[in-house]
Amino acid sequence: MRGWKFHILLVHRAVFLKGAVQSITSFSTETRHDFVKSSANRLLLVLGLLTALLGGLTAGSATAAEGPRHRIVNYQTSGNLTPYYYGTSDRDGIQIWTGRARYTGEGNQWTFESVGNGSRIIRNAKTDKCLRPVRFGSETRVEQWTCSYTPEFQWRLRGVGLETYKITSVSTGGVLTPFANRELTRVVLEEDQNTAKQRWSVTPLF
Repeated sequence: MRGWKFHILLVHRAVFLKGAVQSITSFSTETRHDFVKSSANRLLLVLGLLTALLGGLTAGSATAAEGPRHRIVNYQTSGNLTPYYYGTSDRDGIQIWTGRARYTGEGNQWTFESVGNGSRIIRNAKTDKCLRPVRFGSETRVEQWTCSYTPEFQWRLRGVGLETYKITSVSTGGVLTPFANRELTRVVLEEDQNTAKQRWSVTPLF
């Protein structure tokens, strides 16, 4: 819709400037001067509005959260990737766990947004917060936080067979891994051990 309005605005400005050029030759020198000054002021105003419009479009694309939703499920434990409390809290710092599918609701739905170089940010569809690693004692856990495009929010997915993926943090190099071999457990980052516990299915929801 914004692109359509932008096109109409440019057409109107072009018609206006064409009429100005055609009529300005019939004015006196003093009138021409006033007309040119007035037209220049109008043109500057239009350029200012267009700059603001384009700035708004850029800002909007930076915060876009919509996209195909996916469910991320651990291959070994069948635990669904979800924020603790199953996405009922959008507070920064909520830990990421693997929960049971029947309890998670939309809390286990995620969108992927490409940021270039094969990296993505992973955003929860319910809380609108993104995954990032956080150091906690001797562990590197994963939490939800207000989304950013900085490296700590970036992840890479690598196919490892059987329609599963390893999900690796760009900033730490650690691989997304359930802490324990069961559904209900926190998610941490560990070195790549090429185990079934580090594999995740990523299923699109239609």
